[in-house]
Amino acid sequence: MIERLPPDPRMIALPTELRNAIAQALNAVPETRWLNAARALSDQYRNLHSANAAPIMRTRLDALGYAALLMPATYAQLYGAMHAAAALVPSWQPKTMLDMGSGPGTALWAATVCWQSLHDLTAWEREPMLIALGRDFARASTNPALRHACWVQRNLSTPIERRVAFDLVVLGHVLGEIPPEERDAVVASAWRMTHGMLLIVEPGTPGGFSVVRAARDRLLADGAVTIAPCAHNLPCPLNDDWCHFPQRLRRPEFQRRARGAPSPWEDAKYSYAALARFPPERPIWGRVILEPSFNKAYAEVLISSRDGIVRHRALKRDRDAFRWVKHLEWGQTLEEKP
Repeated sequence: MIERLPPDPRMIALPTELRNAIAQALNAVPETRWLNAARALSDQYRNLHSANAAPIMRTRLDALGYAALLMPATYAQLYGAMHAAAALVPSWQPKTMLDMGSGPGTALWAATVCWQSLHDLTAWEREPMLIALGRDFARASTNPALRHACWVQRNLSTPIERRVAFDLVVLGHVLGEIPPEERDAVVASAWRMTHGMLLIVEPGTPGGFSVVRAARDRLLADGAVTIAPCAHNLPCPLNDDWCHFPQRLRRPEFQRRARGAPSPWEDAKYSYAALARFPPERPIWGRVILEPSFNKAYAEVLISSRDGIVRHRALKRDRDAFRWVKHLEWGQTLEEKP
């Protein structure tokens, strides 16, 4: 029986070609094997002694476990960050992209949905098994950019000799998995190769936000301009809190099985920073950084704005203002001060 969800404009799903490619790869092995691989991977992430590490993908089954367990939510997080950045530079049409620490190419798929102008994709990845799986998935696409993407086995800590510039450079779920002492060098290398925009995405946790915040501070010092999520180029004004956003995802059946999660959807939370060598076309006053709350007396929303962190409250007796705050969405941009 297929469970039908009510329409939700905030909900996305994996691209059909990617979902089918993952399902086909999983169907090629006994179900118990890829389920066990997914559960073992989940256990590894929970038991890592250092937050600055990631399990090594030694076999194709390891890579399949990753695709089933983590790839859908990672896609949602990357898509959410890309979509938010693209909305503020609508006329920007990148043609070339570098995905640093690509895994099985998750960011490539999300980027070609958000920027259909992309035609030259390069993926750097350390693990051969993830490269092989990513190539298999890309060959299932009808998009020539994905089918002909250039895959390079590379450790990001290796010095970069050549000077090649890309319109879009992505560090997705990368910086948090490398030692802190290596992060500045990786961010600096990524920025040198960025002709247009550098996008950094991490899980929406206090630790993930801390990594993004430090990278943004470093890039601002190098002259980068903030596109999203911030409405300014100042240091983050948040204290004792973290900035993160949800992207609602329709879970594919294989992910629900891998996670042992019956819910047909999830809110994949992420922290991100999009910085560029050009200003946003649509400057904003602020962005909603938490789900609005309300009670019998008032509705309240937290906004990161050009004026700092603003907690805006509307009393219930002011019906229009109360209704406006109540229906704001987490991550929504505001062009004017309320």
